[in-house]
Amino acid sequence: MKPIDVEEPADTRACLRYWPVTSAIPLDMSLETQFEAVAPIDMSLEAGFELLSLADASDPVYAGIQALVQEVFHSDDIQKIRLKEQPEPKIPSSCTANIDHEDAIYALALRHPAVNAKPTASRVQSQSVDDAYAELFSYIRKSVETGTQPLPPPNEIDGVQPAGESKRPCTKLQRIGGAEAKPGKGADEIAGPLLDIRASNSLLNIEALEEFMTEIFSEEDELADDSDGKPVLFQRILDIGVLPLVLCKHSVRRIRALLEPCAAAHLSKHVSSDRLNRLVGLLVAAIQTAKDASLASMIKDGMLVDRGTELATAYCERLELAMSVTCLGLEVAVLVFHMVAQGKALHVSSMGDLLHDCLAFLKECLLDCVVPLLDMDAECELAHAVFNRSQPLHGQMCTLLEAALATTNSVTAITAQHALCEEDIVPLLYASISVMFCSSALLSSGVESNLFESVRRSSQSLLRSVFELRADQRPWILEEILASLIKLPAQKRVQSMHRIAGGKSVQFITVLLLQLLQATAQSPEDLTAGFESGALSAKEYRILLQRHKKAVSMVSSSADFTIRYMIGRCAKRESKGTANEAEFRALLELFINDCVVLLGHPQWPAAELVVRIYSLHILEVLDDDKSDVVLKALALESAAQIASHIAQSQRLHDSSGGDGSGLEWISPSSSLESISRFQTATTTILEYLQAKVVSGESTGAIPLYIGNWAAMLVATLLKGSRSESSSDNDADTGDSGADDSDLGSDDSDSDSDSDNDNGQKDVSSTFDIHKRKAIEECLQVYAAIAHRSTKAMSTTASYTSAAEAARATLLLQPLYRSFDMLLTRVTLALGASQVALRSKALRALNQIALHRPPVLYQANVKYAINHRLQDSSPQVREAAIDLIGKHIAHNPELTDQYYEFISVRVLDKGSSVRRRVMRILADIYALSENIEQLVDIGIRLLQRTNDDERTIRELAFKTLQELWFSYSRSADADEETVAAETARNVFNTLSPDGQKEMLKRVRVMTGVVEAVRSHELVDLMASLFEHVSSGPSQSEAEDAQLVIRCVIDALFEQLLRAEESAADGLDAGADIAEGFSVATCLRFISTLSSIAPEAVGLHAESLSAYLKLSKTAEQDTLANVLVIFGNTLLKIPHPGAAFLRSLEDDLISLLSSSPQNILALAVPCMCDLIEKLTRNHVKLIRVFRSCVLQLCREQRVISGGGKGALTSKNLMRFIILAGLSCRYFDFDKHRQRQKEHFRELDQLAKGSMVELLNELLLFFARPIHSAPVQLAAIQMLGQLHIKRPRLAVEPQARAMMDRALAGDSASHQLQVLRNFLEFLRTDAKRLAAQERDDRSKEREIDAKALVGNTGGMSEAGVGASLMQTYLDRIIGATFATNAAPLRAAGFEVISLVLEQGLAHPLKCMPALIALSTSSDPYIRNKALKLHQELSFKHASFIHSRDLEGVRKAYEYQLLVRGQTEDVSGYDSSADLRDRPDRPAACLQFLYSLSRSRRTRRNELLTMLVKACDFDAGTAAYSDANSTDIPFVRFVAENISALEFKYLDEVLHTIYQISSVIASSGLNLYQQIETDATHEASAGDNAQDAQWQQATRASVCISILFVLREFLKSHYGVSESRCTSYNPGEAAGARDKAAAWHAQDDGGRIDWGPCPYALQRMESTADCIAQRQRFRRMMAESLAASEESPVLAANAAADRFAPDAPGDELLNAEDLEMLSVDDLEEAG
Repeated sequence: MKPIDVEEPADTRACLRYWPVTSAIPLDMSLETQFEAVAPIDMSLEAGFELLSLADASDPVYAGIQALVQEVFHSDDIQKIRLKEQPEPKIPSSCTANIDHEDAIYALALRHPAVNAKPTASRVQSQSVDDAYAELFSYIRKSVETGTQPLPPPNEIDGVQPAGESKRPCTKLQRIGGAEAKPGKGADEIAGPLLDIRASNSLLNIEALEEFMTEIFSEEDELADDSDGKPVLFQRILDIGVLPLVLCKHSVRRIRALLEPCAAAHLSKHVSSDRLNRLVGLLVAAIQTAKDASLASMIKDGMLVDRGTELATAYCERLELAMSVTCLGLEVAVLVFHMVAQGKALHVSSMGDLLHDCLAFLKECLLDCVVPLLDMDAECELAHAVFNRSQPLHGQMCTLLEAALATTNSVTAITAQHALCEEDIVPLLYASISVMFCSSALLSSGVESNLFESVRRSSQSLLRSVFELRADQRPWILEEILASLIKLPAQKRVQSMHRIAGGKSVQFITVLLLQLLQATAQSPEDLTAGFESGALSAKEYRILLQRHKKAVSMVSSSADFTIRYMIGRCAKRESKGTANEAEFRALLELFINDCVVLLGHPQWPAAELVVRIYSLHILEVLDDDKSDVVLKALALESAAQIASHIAQSQRLHDSSGGDGSGLEWISPSSSLESISRFQTATTTILEYLQAKVVSGESTGAIPLYIGNWAAMLVATLLKGSRSESSSDNDADTGDSGADDSDLGSDDSDSDSDSDNDNGQKDVSSTFDIHKRKAIEECLQVYAAIAHRSTKAMSTTASYTSAAEAARATLLLQPLYRSFDMLLTRVTLALGASQVALRSKALRALNQIALHRPPVLYQANVKYAINHRLQDSSPQVREAAIDLIGKHIAHNPELTDQYYEFISVRVLDKGSSVRRRVMRILADIYALSENIEQLVDIGIRLLQRTNDDERTIRELAFKTLQELWFSYSRSADADEETVAAETARNVFNTLSPDGQKEMLKRVRVMTGVVEAVRSHELVDLMASLFEHVSSGPSQSEAEDAQLVIRCVIDALFEQLLRAEESAADGLDAGADIAEGFSVATCLRFISTLSSIAPEAVGLHAESLSAYLKLSKTAEQDTLANVLVIFGNTLLKIPHPGAAFLRSLEDDLISLLSSSPQNILALAVPCMCDLIEKLTRNHVKLIRVFRSCVLQLCREQRVISGGGKGALTSKNLMRFIILAGLSCRYFDFDKHRQRQKEHFRELDQLAKGSMVELLNELLLFFARPIHSAPVQLAAIQMLGQLHIKRPRLAVEPQARAMMDRALAGDSASHQLQVLRNFLEFLRTDAKRLAAQERDDRSKEREIDAKALVGNTGGMSEAGVGASLMQTYLDRIIGATFATNAAPLRAAGFEVISLVLEQGLAHPLKCMPALIALSTSSDPYIRNKALKLHQELSFKHASFIHSRDLEGVRKAYEYQLLVRGQTEDVSGYDSSADLRDRPDRPAACLQFLYSLSRSRRTRRNELLTMLVKACDFDAGTAAYSDANSTDIPFVRFVAENISALEFKYLDEVLHTIYQISSVIASSGLNLYQQIETDATHEASAGDNAQDAQWQQATRASVCISILFVLREFLKSHYGVSESRCTSYNPGEAAGARDKAAAWHAQDDGGRIDWGPCPYALQRMESTADCIAQRQRFRRMMAESLAASEESPVLAANAAADRFAPDAPGDELLNAEDLEMLSVDDLEEAG
């Protein structure tokens, strides 16, 4: 069946719109549908719509049937039928109804006498002309009215006469072939050549055309004479222009129907040119009338009317008339285009102008009418009138769209014939592009929407046709498409999606661009030319290869132009980016994303070509150091996406068929099986695409595939031929290089050329005649497919098989060999200078590693990631941590390579980095079995429980609770078992797996305590246990308590095994189990005893054996056991009397020979045991009485002038035993309650035992005794002061402390500080316990306090009194020389003073600032934390002593370093891994606290600069030659190393330096210049103090000169920028980030221009040399000030007093600066 011409008029197409069709219709690209994988079904009226196939092409009756059916469709009655409101047509299940329609029309048309002259057996009996016409008319009308409903067969159709019969039935149709028709024979048996029949039909139609033209001309003449005549073939348009009389629409259609069968030669021969010229004149008049209708201006006027304002009736009538006349003009344009397409009437002189006018009219109609209508605002009243189906204008709008659709289809046919010039094509394409990007949001989902989509499709077809045929227009078309897309609003760009198999969708613009690119692919001329005569020569193969590569070269060039254009528009052309650049970047990103999605889909081979070319361009962008940063970021994202797709595709291929049975690139060494597999796969793709030819889904895909594959196969034949002709080898090899330079071509020949000469023997032995024939057979199959008809061919290839084959062949493309190149560029980008690029590169590497994790094992990648973990930007460090964290969980083997790098980042400055690292460490902990690693993780997490950030602390507690204290009851033992074993060993109730897991936890916890033996870590462990025991929920708290029980039980279980080993003769101290020992178990139990004393108390009795071994046991073991008993003695459940007596005896035996540290633990334990349990006071009384008696005797002897009888060692033991006994046992209280039992104490004194012992200790603390005895007495006095605080404020006690602090003994000073420290800690605990008691019970009125007994209150103020008295001496002791323990103890006292608020914080601020520069991490971190808290609480005044703090910091550094030359402003203890290119400042913490407010920040910077001024900063050091200059250098180095975030900070610092130079420096310069005039007396002046002071002052100013140049150089600040700075103005542009420029100096000041900043001036010559340097610096500065008078201006100012004008502006700037900082912190 030959289809009717696709350019059928729109009205005809509208009648058949709902008729099912037999042919496959292209899928509408602008609609999302789920029918991609099945045969496409037409769901809209579109450009490729085909009418019913009414007859075979060889049937001579076809022309008559065609003319008859068109006549019926063109009748007035059919045209007036309105289509009913129906939903979109459903997909027909079969073609039965379609065939019924075709047979019915065929049968009814044959009944007409004009079609068949005589009835035959094979045909239906002919009827009269009117009856036959009426019957056919009735059938077609019913078909239109019923839509898709099947109609009755032809023999059941009643010949109902239509109500409005056409006045012009087909009476003038002559019998076609009537003379040749024989009785009894059907039309299919008619003899005669077909050409003669067609010529006869042409002549008959020419005759009919002549008659119709006569009627037209006659009526025109009649109407010209009679203005009142009624036109039939014309219509009057009185309201438009000066040509009121034009051809009517049906006359135009009739002319076209008669012209269509006419041959062009016959038309020019039998119709005179005058008559044709007159006809053309009528058509010109119609076009001009349509132009004068001014539909565009009327639409514009209507769009100005707001919604709710009713349109005028006159306007609606004129608008309807204008639409009707415009449709008439489009009908004329269709006729003209038809005449031009078929070469008719081309000899008419005015035909060219008419064609040009029609094209211009079509362009104006599309651009000024159709586009505004479709893009109309919904709030416009005209939109309501046009798009509302109930309005009259709605029908005219649909008719207008149908006419535009038919006209655009006709133009496409002309374009295919190269009948249009560039002058006509360009405007028409511009209009077509505008139509494609219209929005159809106002149209309904029914007929109108489908009609609009068909208009868009028609414009797309026109564009594709021009793009394919006119290479010179391609760049312009691509530019215009992209520019038009950018102009659209963002929501309209993505409104049209194209759904592909697998449920994914791509953008309409992607499909359009790929269709245009693939349309330029040319089918190879002859794939098998010359193969019949055998193998070709190398030269012939070379020519054939060039021809095949040329067939696809246009696709490559067009794709390259598209990518270059889009990349060029993405880059910034100015210093500031525009919105278009961002939009082009988004467009390019979407386009490439869609192309990556389309990779492997058989219909889109151009997607691989686009991605390949784009990958080459992004490699160029990444390699170019001058590329735009934003463009590089986009390139990194794209490189990651492409590399990830490559890795994913190769992984899927390896997992499914990567066993060697897959496809391979064909080369001379390929086997026959490989060639066969390649042919099968490629043929499957081509056959599938051949089935999609008619639907348009395979546009350009077949020639593009064949061109690439044929080039590869011919290249293989070429290489195979080289083995046969060695003489041609060299020449061929030399030529091959030129072919490989083609950007769009596959590198098949270049890849295979790598074998060339070196592989010649292999090629000769492997390439034979069989392989050549196999390759030639493959090319022949391609040739057969390429030359098939354009109709769809039946095939067994499904989409699934074609897609699988496409993915297999895709892996052979050059794109899939570029993974390493892309990975290399991403890795190199990790070292970019921009933070954004480094972060983007890390995310890109993360995306690649998700699909190919082994890349993280590569040495270069590991090296780059390690450096990024130490990056100066927290954003980059977080990205690096995130990269490793995502892959460690899935690849535990990465832990060994990256753990060291990751774990140290838990101390990172960025809170987000620390948080991410903690989560990664938790993941590692859950997967690791390495105990050392687990212990390290535990330590790091435990330390984070004391983090400054609240969220970090909470995360650390939560993480440790999950890792250490989670418990699954169902896995180990049920609750009943646990309850039954509560009083015994819970650990033994666990299952073997549970015990193993619990022992692992115990080993880790024990390792944590063992690894860091510090009170701080023990305190953190205690706070952790306390936190989890009281957990956020009751269930979690119960689980944690149970785990603690299990941990303690497990430890004692290990000790029990040790006892069993000792009983068997083994060493009790040997390892009990892997990771455990007696010492470690006891040490951890002692820690737990203060945390969970009840749980430890259950097993405490088993530890008494270690006290009996006190003589042989280690002191550490003995001390731990005593600590355990001290904490759990009162928690032991039901202790036995024998155990208590034994324990009492063991403790008393320890008092005789134990060292002091054991005594300090044994005495408190013994006191608690006797007081609370045994009540055996006699033993304790005897011990205390004997000690006091010995001390009393010794006092009497010494006081009497004799020599003491006791040795210092025994005397110290008695002092310690008596002091500790009195501290932990209240003898006075018990004497009052139990006088009988304490009667022995009466022998010592009748009064208080505490006061008696206090007098004795004060006596032995005098200098007359030896230093150890004094130290012991001072220590025990501290214990008594804790027992009775009021004793500490008595005059004798104060005298003792004054003497000790003022003495030379560092040990005595240290002990006094320790006494203070213990006193304050005990007092704080007592107050905390009192507060808890007050909260737990109702407040009671203290009657004693009411009557004046305030002893308790007086004791509460002792600590504050002591600290206020001795704070200055404590601070002085903290900065003692060569006494690190003394400094540490003094710092602890100062910390407690500040924490408890016992003194004004300003007194401690200088010392706190100085201690914040300590190299000891503990002191520094604690001092920083205290400083931060005080700054938050007392922000108004806490910074008033910052300058003193800076001086104190210098003194502290001098105290620590020892020499002034060793003192530096750079913090050597800082972690420089975050900033390897610059050092950290010692005073950075001070600046960080002041940065949040601009006023405070500038005050601090001004203060630091003024500290370098010799007038203000060093006047106090005028006589200290070794002090003033080093201090100035210390401050200058601190300023140079400060982390300036904003340029305003740098400029303000430079401004203040310039002001000091301009004031103090200028005065000093004048003084030195005056001294220079008396050089003869320089030697005398050298001894003058004022002369020396001026010389030292010149060094200070010189230091400022060097600092100023350093800041300008490293922050890239020009001199003009410095001179234009005004601190009184708002920051504005100066608030942009300050960029640090790393140089070879490592970020440290080079003191070469000022050597005496580091060394002393030892001689007069040194002083004179310094003066000369200073004079030269000042002279150069003054010379520069002539061009930029900053120095002169500053010198004239009033010393920049604090109350200078302009300071009142700081409040507004403060607010501005705060907002900027807040935004930065949020970012």
